Order: sequence, then structure tokens, then C-alpha cells
Amino acid sequence: MISKLIKLAYRNFRRNTRRSIISGISIAIAVTLIIFTQSYIKGFTQNISDNIIKLLSGHIRITTKEYERRERLLPLSEAIDLTPEFYEVVQAEAVKFIAPRIKFGVLLGKDELSIPALGYAIDPIIERQISGLDKRIISGSYLDSATNATIIGKELARRLNLTVGDTLTLVTRTAYDSPTGINLVVRGIFSIGIGGIDRSLFYIPLSVGQKLLDLNEKATEVALVLKKTDQTKPISARLRTKLDYSIVPFQYNSLLRYINAFTIVYYLIYAIILIVACSTIANTMIMVVFERTREIGMMKAMGFSNRSVVGLLLLEATIIGVIGSFIGTVIGAGISYWLKIKGLDFSKISSTASTDLPFGPIIHFQPSFTTLISTFVMGIIFTVLVAYLAVRRTVRLDPAQALKTI
Repeated sequence: MISKLIKLAYRNFRRNTRRSIISGISIAIAVTLIIFTQSYIKGFTQNISDNIIKLLSGHIRITTKEYERRERLLPLSEAIDLTPEFYEVVQAEAVKFIAPRIKFGVLLGKDELSIPALGYAIDPIIERQISGLDKRIISGSYLDSATNATIIGKELARRLNLTVGDTLTLVTRTAYDSPTGINLVVRGIFSIGIGGIDRSLFYIPLSVGQKLLDLNEKATEVALVLKKTDQTKPISARLRTKLDYSIVPFQYNSLLRYINAFTIVYYLIYAIILIVACSTIANTMIMVVFERTREIGMMKAMGFSNRSVVGLLLLEATIIGVIGSFIGTVIGAGISYWLKIKGLDFSKISSTASTDLPFGPIIHFQPSFTTLISTFVMGIIFTVLVAYLAVRRTVRLDPAQALKTI
């Protein structure tokens, strides 16, 4: 019986090829759009995560609790003592790099010009391996560990009219709130492609920053980069039991939490896209029922059960759904995997973004086998569901009345 229904369904599918193709195309477009959107959102989230890990906080960020509470004021007095005991606690098999940093606010100047900016005192050797800062130098060269030198963001250099080899005057306050300053040679100019970083950040060697800010053997934060991202939360939990500091995994970045909180909204949007696309299926099945009322009545008079009649019509819809979803999956996968390799250039947008929105400049899509299969199945399920809602009236058809229909 089932094999006969399948043969009938396939014959009926071919009976009105044009209408079937139009319905299949609508499903294919919807599936393609969903795969494209899912791959883009995953790529966007991954891009932000990578930038947070490489440029801002590592997988885990360690600060004093008071520093975490007052971070916007950049309280240098709330620093971590970089003792051998501290390193012994944070070092673990899963930890790849330990990067002490000092973040401080300054006035940068050249001649009569002064501009507020944000400085990072870093270990050049470690940061080279974490963020690849040396590969982002567009003019000049990278930092070494001991020279009174700096590398500065492209846009910040432009605002200060600085070029490689110029002297930059830095004015700030120490951890004891006394004024201090230093002249630094501009060793290099970098471009990250993120506006908030290129426009306001500069880097100096950690040893120079510690001396300048009276923070000998101290740092305001320590970033841990792990060998595997999935170890972030377990390592964070372990550190909380051993250190009386603020231990914050990168997943708790406010932007990432905001994006992840909208996951259910994304799926609702995908569902709406499919429902709209499936409206053509509903229209097709309604037309089928009206056009074949006499045929359906004859089938019921010959002994076909209501379930068999509805099953036949749903099989026709399933064929459309399978073909449309398959084509959409192939097209969506092709586009997404191509953009995974090539990426989308958002440099014009990211160049105006702040450090609170660290995305770009190139976003590589992140399609996955799970995304492709789940979207393919979802396309079929929604097709059958909408078709059922359209054809369920056939159950109520009286064979005698149906046979009289012109």
C-alpha cells in the first residue's frame, strides 16, 4: 500500500511540474537563507571571540576584585603582585601563555597637541605569540623588551601627526597618584582594523610601564591563553578556589553574552522564514485539493481511508520539500564554505567600531555539518506541517458530494 501511495504521489508531483518547481524554489531559497544566516552569525561570534582572546582578555582574565569593580577609573593601585607563588598557581598543563599587562590612561602629545589615549604595557615576546601584533605593523618595526619605545595605532598616529622615528611625549599618573611622564620613540605603527583600537591604543614594553607607573613586579591584569577553549570554565573554577582575585572567562564578555542570549530569537526568525516560504506549499496543496476534489471522492469511494488520502497528499508535499531543501542545502553550503575561505570584508564598518565591539575586519563564515543537516530536516518538517494544515479538510469530504463536483 505504501509503495503504491509513493508511486501515485510521484505521478501527481509530475502532473503539475511548474507549480511543484515554484514551491520547491521557495523552500530552496528559505533553506539557503537560513544556512547563510546561521553560518554568518557563528562566524561573527567567532570573530568577536577571537579578537577578545587575542587582543583584550585572553581566555581568562585575572584582576583584583576592586580593580574589576572600578575598572573604568583604571585604578593602578589595585594591581596584582607577580610573585613566583602567583605564577605557580596559574600555571597548568592547559595554560599556553600567561600575559601580564598594565592598562593605563594617558595624555599623548607632540608639540602643542595633546590627545587622551589608552596605553597597554605588555611583554612583547608573549604578546607577539598571542595577538600577532608584529604581523600587524604597517610601518616601522615591532617592540623589544627594554627600549623606551612604543607602537601606536594607525588612526591615533594620524591624529597626532606622528611617523616612525618621532618622539611621543606621554603624561600620566603613577599608582601613587603622582604625576609622571616620559618621552618615547615611535618604533612602529600598527593597524588592527578595529576602530576603537587603531584610534586610541598604543603599546609599550612591560618593564618600561612598570618603571613609569611605580608598579615594580606588578600588573593590573593577567590574561591566560589556553591550549583548548573548552578548558576555559574548568580552569576558571579551579583558579577561584586558589586565588582571591576576580577570575573572568572570556565567555562572560558583555557583548558575547548579549549575542548568545538572542539564540532563541534567531531560531524564531528561521522558523518565520520557513513558514513564509512554505506558504507557497500551502497554496499549492489547497489548489490540489480543489482541482482534484472529484478524484479524491473517487478514491474514498474505492475504499481509500482518510489517512491514506491525506498521506498521499503529504507524500506529494514531502517530495517537494525534500527536493527544495536538498537544493537549498547544496547552494547554502556552497556559498557559506566559499565565504569561510574568502571571508567578508567589514573593514569600513569595523574601522568605526569601539573596543567594546571588537569585530572585523574580515569575518569568515562558520558553516557546520550539523547546521546543514538540521536545516535540511527543518525544511522538510515545515513543508509537511504546512501541507497538512492545508489538506486536512479532505478528511471531511463526503465521497458522494465530491463526485458531483465539476
